Amino acid sequence: MLLFRYIIVKKNTKKQLLIGKNMKKDKANKILGLVTICINALLVFDSLRLYYAYNYTNILFLFMYSNLMLLVNTLFGIIEIYISILLYKNRIGIKLFLIVTLMIWLIIFSNYFFPMY
Repeated sequence: MLLFRYIIVKKNTKKQLLIGKNMKKDKANKILGLVTICINALLVFDSLRLYYAYNYTNILFLFMYSNLMLLVNTLFGIIEIYISILLYKNRIGIKLFLIVTLMIWLIIFSNYFFPMY
């Protein structure tokens, strides 16, 4: 009888260890998801602010980004927010998230420094 109880306790502790590891992974995914949501929201708002300032105010600019570039950056930001929400809900893995995020951020930040349009 004591041996049977020991086996049950030992199996439960293994499950608890696995649950603990998954909770740490989930917590890291949630933190990374929230941080990237905030960064991408700032990128979207910055592109929309520049679009509004270029087209609906009387401010003169020495250098202006094209409307197409601002639209593309806004759409990439919205796509990234969606991908970050998927990571937050653990629907995608961290590797896929990092690959997609770094590629999109590379495109967005290269557009700011080397405009293609």
